[in-house]
Amino acid sequence: MEHSETSLGNTQAQTNKKSQLASWKVWVKTARPFSLTASVSPVLVGTAVAVYEDAFHLVAFLATLLSCLFLQIAANYFNEYFDYLYGLDHPESLGASTVIFRHEMTAAQVLGGGIASFVIAALFGLVLIITSGPAIILFGLAGMTIAYFYSAKPFKFASRGLGDILVYIAMGFLMTWGSYYVQIPRWSWEAFVASIPVGFLVTAILNMNNVRDYQDDLAVRKLTLPVRLGQAFGKRFHAFLLFGSYIAVTLFVLLRLLPLYSLAVWITFPLAFSNVRTVLTATDRKAFIIGIKRTASLHLQFGVMLALGILVAALVKSFGV
Repeated sequence: MEHSETSLGNTQAQTNKKSQLASWKVWVKTARPFSLTASVSPVLVGTAVAVYEDAFHLVAFLATLLSCLFLQIAANYFNEYFDYLYGLDHPESLGASTVIFRHEMTAAQVLGGGIASFVIAALFGLVLIITSGPAIILFGLAGMTIAYFYSAKPFKFASRGLGDILVYIAMGFLMTWGSYYVQIPRWSWEAFVASIPVGFLVTAILNMNNVRDYQDDLAVRKLTLPVRLGQAFGKRFHAFLLFGSYIAVTLFVLLRLLPLYSLAVWITFPLAFSNVRTVLTATDRKAFIIGIKRTASLHLQFGVMLALGILVAALVKSFGV
């Protein structure tokens, strides 16, 4: 009898453990971890530009990286919550994780996840205020405003077709230059131009998302650029953003705004070419899901190669070669 009770207790404990693990998986899924590389690339590139100018502070780098990651996680949670609240998603939406519809999380939990992520990002922001000065508050407020009102009323930037430009500003310009600024608190044209190709590619991730959701967004009058200008425009815009990233780096190298070794990004060009060719010829909506993941992967690889190229240039300069 005791053995049976023990076995039953072990079974219940295992069930509870599995349930707990599943719960954590839902929280992680709603954070959209595959997309979080979008915050890694700008931080790596902005920091690399600072290293090229002989400055690197590990604490500032780590605090910036974690703050940016949690800002993006907050934006993902808020997007999930407000798209549900405003009726922009449904149980079959390809773009949503649909955790609320499937009762895996309550709407309050999703909203709470966004708020908690904001708080964590702000805590890391406090570290940056201490190490880099109060001007960082402006970066944080700008990032939080975009992250929240990207989906929320009264602005609902994504529903007005302004998502692309705001993602470019937040995750291209602000994250790249901000990552430089916490190392060297001043304006830098080099950090600014380095943010342009990074911003192009992160915008391409969002654009690919909007191309995939064209039918759903059209039905609920969510006026993304593909809804406003057509799905064919979205495909061509994707090609412009990807190819434009490589052209921008090359141009800035020729203008001596970026070091020669920045051309290392061209190592990733075959991935970009294959990506564009697939998107331009795609007709199956699910093919765009693959396109989003490949674009996110390209964004990371491009950012890593750009950062590595700048770091190699820093090493060459330091040795006086």
